[in-house]
Amino acid sequence: MKNIFSKIAIAAAVTGMGLGVTSCDLDLKPVNVYTPDTFWSTKSEFEGNIIALSNMFRANYPKQILFDAGDVRAGSLYIGTLADGSGSDQAEYIQNLYDATHCQFNTFGNWYGFIAGLNNLIYNAEKQEGILDDNTRDGLLAMAYGWRAFSYFQMYRMYGGVPLRTEPDVTLGQYDPTKLYKPRASAEETLNLIKQDIDKSLNLFAASTYSYSSKKAYYWSKEATQMLAGQVYLWSAKVATDDHALGGAADVAKAKGYFTDVMNAGYTLMDDFYDAFSTPLNKESIYSVCYSSLSDKSFYSQPQQNFNWAYKTGAAGGKYWSVMADATWSKVPDGVANLFGRWGTVDKDGNVSIRNSVVWNKTALGVHRYMFKNAFYFQFNLEDSRSDALFPVYELTAAEQAQNLQYIPSGFNPNDHKMMGTFVVKYRYVPVDGYDYWQTVVDMPIYRLPDAIFGLAECANYEGNGGDVAKYINMIRKRAYGENWDETKYGYTAGSFKDNEVAILQEADKEFMLEGRRWWNLRRLTTVKDGAQTDHLVFQPEGCIGWGLPVASSPWMIENDGTVCQTSTPVLQTAWEYRLLWPVDQTLLNSDPEIKQNPNY
Repeated sequence: MKNIFSKIAIAAAVTGMGLGVTSCDLDLKPVNVYTPDTFWSTKSEFEGNIIALSNMFRANYPKQILFDAGDVRAGSLYIGTLADGSGSDQAEYIQNLYDATHCQFNTFGNWYGFIAGLNNLIYNAEKQEGILDDNTRDGLLAMAYGWRAFSYFQMYRMYGGVPLRTEPDVTLGQYDPTKLYKPRASAEETLNLIKQDIDKSLNLFAASTYSYSSKKAYYWSKEATQMLAGQVYLWSAKVATDDHALGGAADVAKAKGYFTDVMNAGYTLMDDFYDAFSTPLNKESIYSVCYSSLSDKSFYSQPQQNFNWAYKTGAAGGKYWSVMADATWSKVPDGVANLFGRWGTVDKDGNVSIRNSVVWNKTALGVHRYMFKNAFYFQFNLEDSRSDALFPVYELTAAEQAQNLQYIPSGFNPNDHKMMGTFVVKYRYVPVDGYDYWQTVVDMPIYRLPDAIFGLAECANYEGNGGDVAKYINMIRKRAYGENWDETKYGYTAGSFKDNEVAILQEADKEFMLEGRRWWNLRRLTTVKDGAQTDHLVFQPEGCIGWGLPVASSPWMIENDGTVCQTSTPVLQTAWEYRLLWPVDQTLLNSDPEIKQNPNY
């Protein structure tokens, strides 16, 4: 338990005395040197602790939530030599090759440091006398319990049962690491704690009118707890883990109620898909991590910079040509400073509009380490504005190379060219004063309104209400297609239970690219209502990222290496059912005799 012990000790110091860190909302400077004995003596210290916790969250967890745990192993990433000659990062995890020494994460995803800070806040807020008024205390506790439930739910989905730590042991004077050993709780016990914390959070929010900040989406809120509650009960209803049996209809009904609460809370979809990522604190953002502050200069650079052209290596130079998602074409200049040139769209009248003008004219990109499979791009209808999130590149034909062409011919047919991959342009780079290179000045969404919409679609499917399944999917599509929307052409019509589950998966894939949702969707969506674990889409051909593509009649649908796009290969083999959960790292197993490994590793 030395690892957990050290993280608790560090977290106690950070959250107890870390008010000098900068947030997107407040910039508090320390005026005193604090110790655990002298801290928690004023209201400002309690409130300032939220800043420390927010920065701790931002520094440690968004990449795990938005990519590593949710996308890496979800069957959508390409393995092989990438466009600049580099290789994939996390290749073994992309292939779901895990064991105790190749476990991707240590110490249950390293959540216990954050939980220690939350436990510290909860303990001191509950025992304080005369420092906080009841309204403030209840509001702060509501945030802390919600955050803690979120943290344990992330670990629960990854590992099943985990050690349950609900008190600040170190700050209460327990410094002996051997006395901090704690065995893993069962899956059911862990899930029960999560549900209890959710109930406490919602009850406290109901009792309090306290508002920590006008920048609501940057901090935990009642709607964040409601969104979490919907996800927890939907997972509880459909996913059995160790001793937790399926919760079925009762849990689905609870999930539906929580998602409905979010839908009725005043959030609305942004009119344009890209406005949801280019507009901080926008009207569909429920809980976001702030990376848009120019004052604190904390930008979310990974993993998306590793999905883009490698500015630093640029081995391919002017070899590739790029296609606009609207079928207009752009010359790729020689050299490596700007692979894509100007990137824009053409409306129905032929007018060209440029979105964020020059893309990556000056971006300090690292080595190209990730690429989505070409099959994913082929799933998009080009009238869907979300297709702009992927930027396909093609290799010139031998004849075109021999002619030394400087631009794509006007009669260019992508079927005649080899597609060399799709770069990701979902998060746009912009110039920032004081930097030689452009940065991604964007907030990263942990929860936004489409999460609730998809949740309601899934609840409706469980209830056998195909009409509502179609209604919610089309709500998402209508925004995505914008002025191109024609429900007779692009609208979803409900089918069987399995058809609807697959449609929810594929629509969510397009909506949530690089937002860490796909693995969890594969784990929860299923081909058989209340079926076995192996009925979930993670084990079924319908979970393949290329499912449904007409490759037999479209031989140009190939991957970067020239192989035909896979359309029916499950993400996990049924023999790997145990790999649904991550293994516990060997270092932790060696250091704490109370911690046991997940079965079959």
